[in-house]
Amino acid sequence: MPSWGANTTDESKPKWLTEEQKSRTFATTKGWEIQGGLKGKSRGTEVLVAINNLSGGTAASSKLATATISAVYFLNTAYANTGVTGKVRVVWNEKITPTTTGTLLVRNLNSSTNITATRTGNTTSNFIDYAFTVPSVSGLTLAIGAQTITQGVNDFGTTTVTSQTVIVTSAVVRATAKATGTTSVLIAVATA
Repeated sequence: MPSWGANTTDESKPKWLTEEQKSRTFATTKGWEIQGGLKGKSRGTEVLVAINNLSGGTAASSKLATATISAVYFLNTAYANTGVTGKVRVVWNEKITPTTTGTLLVRNLNSSTNITATRTGNTTSNFIDYAFTVPSVSGLTLAIGAQTITQGVNDFGTTTVTSQTVIVTSAVVRATAKATGTTSVLIAVATA
């Protein structure tokens, strides 16, 4: 079994990376690259696996299909105060360019009311952050579920191919342990 994907049958990032490192890894015309290097301390990117035109070329020359979501998680595992801004990060396997504002839903497991998180920044990376206001009710548990994001996203360098905006269960990972395959991410909100 290959240690990384290089075609539309297997688009996986290098399998020996930690989940945190995978969240900073994306396909480019050079191959699999990691932002900040393996230790996350560099300002630039480092090529991990050199594969010509892995992503970012024309539809005919790229080895991968359109960008797909590879991880989704909360940036914090808990909030000490209600009413603060929380963030959810959605990571793709290629660099992407958002084309619309975009929203996703954060589930409130204590009631049937969902919270709408809205895209903030991030225009030429492999991830997008979505911000939401932590409800002013103590003891809540929030989660990210499988859903379709209302977000227009193109592969980096192209304006013609719309990338996947569907969060599947296997893409939802824990913010701290980054354990692959978790079905939801829970956040306990403490009292203000």
